[in-house]
Amino acid sequence: MADGDEKAVIRRLRGIGSEKKGFRIFRAMSSAVDATGNPIPTSAVLTASAKHIGLRCMPENVAFLKCKKNDPNPEKCLDKGRDVTRCVLGLLKDLHQKCQKEMDDYVGCMYYYTNEFDLCRKEQEAFEKVCPLK
Repeated sequence: MADGDEKAVIRRLRGIGSEKKGFRIFRAMSSAVDATGNPIPTSAVLTASAKHIGLRCMPENVAFLKCKKNDPNPEKCLDKGRDVTRCVLGLLKDLHQKCQKEMDDYVGCMYYYTNEFDLCRKEQEAFEKVCPLK
């Protein structure tokens, strides 16, 4: 059985497919931002955005990790932690503004399939096409 066939079988066995009404409803409910436009960093949102976060927030993450390595006192690194959080939330807001539909579809798929990348490759490809990694 080819790899693509196996994935289709898994989806059929689970009774899940992108054409199912429940899946479409779920996608509509699973937005990356709240009603005011502020990002909601759920596990599905963070997992779907991980590549973008890794690239765009690398300096903040490196500074935070260096701080944690050099000083075991958590209070000493609070400012670095805030910088990481600010970067991630800003990135999520930017991504949602630039590619709302594709991000919502990808996040919805990731949430629906419990963050299983293999079952959301189509949505991932569409998301990364509209919001490419830079």
